[in-house]
Amino acid sequence: MFKKKPQIKNLSPLRSSDRRKLADQIIADYKVHVPTLAEIDPSAPTEEGKAATASSNPTPALSSIRTSLIPETCLSARFTTHAGANATLVSGTVYVGAYPGQEERILWIQYGKDSRLYPTVYTLWHNPGIVPLLHTPDFVVEKLRTGADLMTPGLFGGPPWPEAAKPGAVVAVAALERPSVPVWVGTCKIDISSLGRVQGTKGAAIEGVHWEGDEIWNWSHTGSGGRVAPDRIEDWELEIKGAEEGVAELDLDEDEDAQEDGGVALDPTTTADQNGQNMAIGSTEHHGVEQEPEQEPTTAEVDEAFLQAFIYAAHNAKKEGEPPHYGIDFPIQPSFLIANMVQPHLRFPNQHYTIKKTSWKNTKKFIKYLDKSMLVKSKDRNGGETVILDIDFEDERIRSFTPYKLPKPKPQHTSVMNDGAGAQPPANGGAGADPSLGQKLSIQTVYRASSKLVPDLIPSKTTFYTSSHISGFLKKYIENNPELTRNASSPRYVKLDPFIANNILSSNPSASDTRALAAGEIARDTLLKRVLEDSHLCLPHWLLLRNAQTYGDPDNPDPALPKPKSAPPPHVSVVLEKRSGTKVATKISGLEVFGINPQILGPELQRKCAGSASVGQHVGGKPGMMEILVQGDQRDVVEKELGRRGVDKRWIVVDDKTKKKKK
Repeated sequence: MFKKKPQIKNLSPLRSSDRRKLADQIIADYKVHVPTLAEIDPSAPTEEGKAATASSNPTPALSSIRTSLIPETCLSARFTTHAGANATLVSGTVYVGAYPGQEERILWIQYGKDSRLYPTVYTLWHNPGIVPLLHTPDFVVEKLRTGADLMTPGLFGGPPWPEAAKPGAVVAVAALERPSVPVWVGTCKIDISSLGRVQGTKGAAIEGVHWEGDEIWNWSHTGSGGRVAPDRIEDWELEIKGAEEGVAELDLDEDEDAQEDGGVALDPTTTADQNGQNMAIGSTEHHGVEQEPEQEPTTAEVDEAFLQAFIYAAHNAKKEGEPPHYGIDFPIQPSFLIANMVQPHLRFPNQHYTIKKTSWKNTKKFIKYLDKSMLVKSKDRNGGETVILDIDFEDERIRSFTPYKLPKPKPQHTSVMNDGAGAQPPANGGAGADPSLGQKLSIQTVYRASSKLVPDLIPSKTTFYTSSHISGFLKKYIENNPELTRNASSPRYVKLDPFIANNILSSNPSASDTRALAAGEIARDTLLKRVLEDSHLCLPHWLLLRNAQTYGDPDNPDPALPKPKSAPPPHVSVVLEKRSGTKVATKISGLEVFGINPQILGPELQRKCAGSASVGQHVGGKPGMMEILVQGDQRDVVEKELGRRGVDKRWIVVDDKTKKKKK
C-alpha cells in the first residue's frame, strides 16, 4: 500500500489526553503486559483486583510504556493513498514521533473500517515483543519488498510457531541474516500458530502492510530518507531465543508448487546448519549486564532538583560574571529559564525531571515560587507571561551554595543501544544537519532602467545595475557634457539640459522638480536620488546573496546567482497573537526564501523555548509555504535563532497583535 508515496496532510500536535487514550488502545489491542504495583514493589499496598492499566491511577510502568509506544511530542496527520490491483482509495491517520536522540518518524499507521493501528518498523525496533516475530530467508525478504505476500513455505523457525500468530493478527518478519531486526509488517491470512511443517504447503500466509524501504519508512521532516535498520536488537533476541533449535532441524527441500502460487521457493543449497548458525549468533552475543530501570522520583524530589538547579545557575553566573547582573540579560523569559538555567544544571537530567513532573506543573508557577522565596523579582507582562526582572545574588542560598557534579552529556553512537533502536546521527553530523546554520546572507538591490534613460544615460534596459553602477553612469554623462557644470552656481550643482529636464524631471514631477526646472539647475546627489527612487525610471529588483557571492560585472553576471526579482525585498514575519483566551503564541513564516527549512527550525525552537511547537501550511501563503507556531512570546528567541542563520534584524517584521487597540 505504501509502495508509492502517500499524500500526508499537515501535522498537528496530539493532545496529552488523546495520546494517553491512543497508547491505552494499543496496550489493549496488542495485549502489552503492564507490570502491576505488586510486581514492581511487592511491599507496596495495592487494591486487590485493581487493573494496572487504569488511567485514573497509572503506575510508573504504565506511564513509561505509554511514552515508549507514543512519545510525548507525538503529532498526527491524515493521509490518502491507493492500494491493490484496482488502486482502491485508502485514507487513514499517521502518528509521528521521535524517540530520544532520533529524528521524527512515522511510528503508527491507522486505517481500515475498524481503524486498526499498525506499528512501523521504527516502533518495533524500540518496542520488542509487542507483535509475534517470524523469519524467512534473506532472498525472500527482497521479494517481499516489492509488494509480494509471504507464502506459507517461506516461513522459518517452526514448529512450534508463535501462539499469537492467529488469523488477522499483526506480525513482524525478520531475515535470517539479522533474526532480531523486524523489517516487514503484515497481517496473518491463516492460523500460523497451528501449522506443522510448512514444506510442501501452498498459499499465502501473511499479507504485507509496511516494510523497511517503503514510503512510510522513507518519510522524514528533513527529507533525509529512512533510517537504516540496526544490525541486532538485544531485547528481540530474548524473544526469539528458542527459535534456533527449530531452525536447525528444518528440511530445506525446494518447493516448486510455492512459486506457482506467487510465493518464493527456498534455495536447496542453503543448509539448515548455516541458517541455524545465523540465528544463533544474535542469541549467543547477548551476555551484557542489563541496566536497572530508572526509578521515578517523588514530586518533592523533582521540586528540590529544579530549585537546586536554578540556584546552581545563579551561583555560576555570580562566580563568572561581573556585577550588577553578572552577565545575565534581564528580563529572563520562562523558556530561557528552563532551557538555559535549569536543565543544564539538573543533577539527574532524564525524562522524570521535567517541569510537568513538579508540583508547579508550569514555568509561571515556578517563577512565582522563586519570587515568594525571595530569590527573584518577577512581573506579569501583557499576554499573561511572567518574567524574572532581577535575581538576589546576595541571598545566602546562592552565596553558600556548594556545586555538585553534573553528569556528562551522553555522546550519540551509531551502534545499537539497549533499547535496540540505535540512534543514528544526522547525515551531516551534529549541528551541520541544518544547512542554514552559520550562513551569511545579504540582500542586494539592483535596478533595470526604462527606455527613457537608454542609451543616453544607461547603456542597456535589460541589464540589472547596482546604485553604484548608475552613479558611475551619471558621473560619466556629466563629464561628457562639460556645459552642464560651466555656469552652475556651485560645483555640487549641474545645469539642466533637454535630456535631464524632459526625460528625468518631467517623469512624475514633484514640487522639488518644479523648483529645479524653474532654477535651471539641480544638485548632483539629488539628481541621482531622483533617478533611483522613481520606479518609472529605474525599476528596483532584489536578489539574495549567500556567503561569498557578490554581484560584480552586470554585463557578465555569475550564472550561479539567483535571478533578480521585482517584488518587495523578502522578510520573515513574526506574529504574536492570543489563542485560547489569554495564551500567547508566536507564528513565524517566510523562512523558505532565506534557505531555512521550517521542518528543521521548528523542533529546534521547541527545544530552545521549552514549549510545544508545530509546523503547518502557512495560512494565506502559497502551497508548500510553511509556518511555525510556538507557545508564548518567543520573539527574542526567534530573532536570535534567525540571526544564527544569517537573517538580519532589519528583515524581521514583528506584528504584536496582543496589545490592546487604542480607542
